[in-house]
Amino acid sequence: MDNRYKHPAPTYLRSGPAQYANREGVLDEAGEYVAPWGDRALISSGRNALAATEERLLKSLARSGITWREYLFTGECCPENISKIKKQAEDFGGDVVIGVGGGKSLDTAKAAATELCIPAICIPTIAATCAATTALSVIYDERGIFQKALVLPNSPSLVLVDPGIIANAPDLYLRSGILDSISKWYEGRSLYQRIRNPSVQTCAAIRLAEVLYEGLRRHALDAVRLISQRKVEDSLIQTLDLILYLTGLIQSLGRGTLLTGLAHCIHNGMTLLKESHRVLHGIKVGYGIIVQLSVEKCPKQEFDEVVSFFRQLGLEPSLKALNLPCGRHIVMRIAEKAANDPDMGPLAYPVNKELIASAMEELERKFSFFASNRELDTSCV
Repeated sequence: MDNRYKHPAPTYLRSGPAQYANREGVLDEAGEYVAPWGDRALISSGRNALAATEERLLKSLARSGITWREYLFTGECCPENISKIKKQAEDFGGDVVIGVGGGKSLDTAKAAATELCIPAICIPTIAATCAATTALSVIYDERGIFQKALVLPNSPSLVLVDPGIIANAPDLYLRSGILDSISKWYEGRSLYQRIRNPSVQTCAAIRLAEVLYEGLRRHALDAVRLISQRKVEDSLIQTLDLILYLTGLIQSLGRGTLLTGLAHCIHNGMTLLKESHRVLHGIKVGYGIIVQLSVEKCPKQEFDEVVSFFRQLGLEPSLKALNLPCGRHIVMRIAEKAANDPDMGPLAYPVNKELIASAMEELERKFSFFASNRELDTSCV
């Protein structure tokens, strides 16, 4: 197939994926969905994700006359891995890149497809972030330290979500995705206060963030229960749509205005710690939300309600509870990187490293007496 696909413009398109499907068995129809986008697919996938999808995916592609090459993704979403996928696709003559797996795998596949000007297709096997649907790749270095958020020209062309596959992953990933997604409300409302003349897209993003928040409060805990029992029912399907689709759409609509608040900057600062690399993105963002609420000096009732909800998701908001070092010099390193994050939007309150560090140390005093929560350590999964 000749390369007829071109990015429509070098500027950012505020939209979601061209096609999105979330239902059991959709992986068995993947070939029918993929065929309009290309007939030579470079499949980039982690080992576990490949084991969960390979047989059904390849059978479906074959039925639709699509040829493929598989590439085993390992490590970080970093320039080196983006180049490896790009070279694999070029050598194969691929006209579409299919990313399978979690956020880092999908972000790397999206970035490689963008450099090649061919469609990106995402098949998430966990719901730990909204990476499957966003026009964004979070770039780290090879050591796992955050570098930048790379904005892509447009969202993936196709996203296929099979809840039966996600239900067989450890529930830790879903809990991480819930915490990452709900940050869109807490970060968005803070950023929105400083926008004098919000665009239609920004107004839509903040309204949808509220819908997202309310939906997660309604469905998330039941979804965690279902996934722990390997069941697919409405609450899980709804929660997957909220995490994977709606969060990605909010990120697209809010690009340039509501994208990065303090909670994600705290996450970025935490990546300086090698020990934090085993803790999932959304878990660190959840901790960042609590730090943000402390900096904002939010009302005690709201603070206590958020902590209670997060505890039901398994998050105890302290570095010690996350099995991370929590000395003064560690706190200051995280706070300094967070305070100077170039992607942080204009907040409705002053922020500097001293304020962030003070909030973090207050959380250690409040919550560090709780036992270390080993289940939030991904090395235990």
